[in-house]
Amino acid sequence: MKKRVLTVMVLICLLAAIMPLSSRAAVTPYFMAVNDSLLPFNIDNMPYMSGSEYFVPHGVFSGLSIWSVASSEQVCIYTGSSRFVIFYISTGLVEDQDGNVLPWPSARRSGNRLYVPLNQVCAYFGLTPEILDVGRDIIPQEQVRVVRIRQTEGFSGINGPSFVGVNRSALRAAYNEYYAPLSTPATSPGGPPSPPVTAPGDSPEPSPVEEPPPKYDDVTIHHSFYNISAGGTEAILELLSGGEASDYRFCFFVSADEIRENAGLIRKISGSGHTIGIRLVEGTLDEYRKASALLFEAAKIKTLLVLLDSDAEHMPARANENGIIIWKGTQSLVYDDTFSVDAVTEMLPTESGARQNLVSSCSGITAMMLSGILSYLRENEYTVSNITETVKPL
Repeated sequence: MKKRVLTVMVLICLLAAIMPLSSRAAVTPYFMAVNDSLLPFNIDNMPYMSGSEYFVPHGVFSGLSIWSVASSEQVCIYTGSSRFVIFYISTGLVEDQDGNVLPWPSARRSGNRLYVPLNQVCAYFGLTPEILDVGRDIIPQEQVRVVRIRQTEGFSGINGPSFVGVNRSALRAAYNEYYAPLSTPATSPGGPPSPPVTAPGDSPEPSPVEEPPPKYDDVTIHHSFYNISAGGTEAILELLSGGEASDYRFCFFVSADEIRENAGLIRKISGSGHTIGIRLVEGTLDEYRKASALLFEAAKIKTLLVLLDSDAEHMPARANENGIIIWKGTQSLVYDDTFSVDAVTEMLPTESGARQNLVSSCSGITAMMLSGILSYLRENEYTVSNITETVKPL
């Protein structure tokens, strides 16, 4: 019996050492800060510690122009297409943009939240991590810390100890607000509610209330792609061939040069059920006719859909004469490797009846971002519609 109890206690200790903050917030609550900004004190921003390593939610670097995208299989932290690291969830491997395997701790998952190792990511992207103690004169109930990430070069903000002092009121208020709903204060007859009593070292278990996402089913989003030779087209097609993403069909706009060089890929795009349009750089009718002839020769496809890079004044009139349907790049939300998923989704319209075209280059990074964007559209119940020859341009 004693042996069994001892075994159980050892297992509990091991679980406590590896368990993410979502179920251990009462042990060591951490605040998160970026440069001189204290992030909201909630479960989505809280770091946690495992062994001697600090882990932070993968999205907290966005305030430092370090973006992240995540899927069920991997997390990518990047500054552009030439500088990134990828964490593979199932294997635990970490690779850089050159395919080098990095001896880092693997990314961690807790529910639907993904965490990456603080010190390694900061060192790789030239950032400075700080662990700051919050004094008991600020939060007397327990020892609280702030995990802060700041720029290393050119930083002229508040130093560590001063940062805690400047934010003392905000730290105290956020902590009290976070835990207050979990207390049931007694009400004195004829008087205000009595304040909650917390025993020393005893912190209530957090139970954040998640608000249901808004619904934008009356807002229509079109999504299209260009630059199929950028290296991510195959990854996009693979994503769109499985799971919930297989319900979506998109338009791929291709130039004359891309048709010449990627005829097989264009046939694969069309064979997967997606629409093919023509991307015009110069915006002339002659350019359209040449590209159209090449497209028919390569894939036996005829299309009247055109993505116009330039805002040439003469093209609309000539287009009407020839039945060409113009989608202007200047009327689209164009995103690339420098964006984050949050930056893209924040630009989406919310007005009833609105329509918007998202357009992106087929790079490897944007292929990864697509998973997060589609999840956002699905969760918020946007209407996602393919661009076809029967869809009126914006």
